[in-house]
Amino acid sequence: MALSFKQLQAFLTMAHSHNFAEAATKMHVTQPALSSAIKKCEDILGGELFARTTRTVSLTKEGETFLPIAQRLYTEYQDAIEQIQAVFAKQVGSLNVAAMPSFAERYLPEYLFEFHAMYPNISIKIEDVVVEKVIDLVQAGKVECGFSFEPKVNSDMTFTPLFTEQFVVVMHANHPLNDAKHTTLALNDIASFDVVVMNKNSNLRVFIDSVYKEQGIEPKIIAEASQIGTLGQLVKQQIGIAIVPQLSSQRMEELGLVCCRLNEAKLQRKVGIITNPYQQLSVTTQAFLRIVES
Repeated sequence: MALSFKQLQAFLTMAHSHNFAEAATKMHVTQPALSSAIKKCEDILGGELFARTTRTVSLTKEGETFLPIAQRLYTEYQDAIEQIQAVFAKQVGSLNVAAMPSFAERYLPEYLFEFHAMYPNISIKIEDVVVEKVIDLVQAGKVECGFSFEPKVNSDMTFTPLFTEQFVVVMHANHPLNDAKHTTLALNDIASFDVVVMNKNSNLRVFIDSVYKEQGIEPKIIAEASQIGTLGQLVKQQIGIAIVPQLSSQRMEELGLVCCRLNEAKLQRKVGIITNPYQQLSVTTQAFLRIVES
């Protein structure tokens, strides 16, 4: 049987008091309750901790030996309670999130700015990775939440949508499609032009290919890459045009490229929060997601 915190507290209070009356007053308990707690403490440890007379109560030799041990246990217990209280109060701790790069660049900083203003002592770690990696990190429990496109229907992740993302065609300023006639484009409009695309195993490529196939269009693929930023560099070198989420428009325009909206009802995807339904979210992550969803 282990000592309870109350029994430990009773021993220490009694050890630093002159009599039961004083100790009971300090603990806000009756003298019989204090005496019972001391007795249980002695029974658990196996012997008397106090030498009692009609006038005084003093520590036995064994009690003196136990005193520093009890003080250490009491301090460690209090420290542990204070630490977990600080975590629940979000005064300490960490926030780990994963996000696809386009979301991490455009939206995440604003959410984190508000979160940091509210909880300045929480450390923040961001995994800005491709869509597939976002899902993998959440599924493996390495992060509690991720921001990405909606996973496939058979995914066991929980998805909370934030908004629907449109797609754009990215081209060099000198490209023939960059003219006053094309304020929006359709897949048929770009079918005859060279395109640079994401690698075949990417979530984005699979989705765009499915829309091409549904419309019976065979794209003229000239190059493949694993990062949207690389697609932008290929377009900048006039190797081809690219289809990317509108989230990436700012990055493409910073490269001096032109973005034209794709007018395709099927070519849009939900962007939102991915969590693992089998993992309980920490109070820190819950506080962050309340900011995101507000």
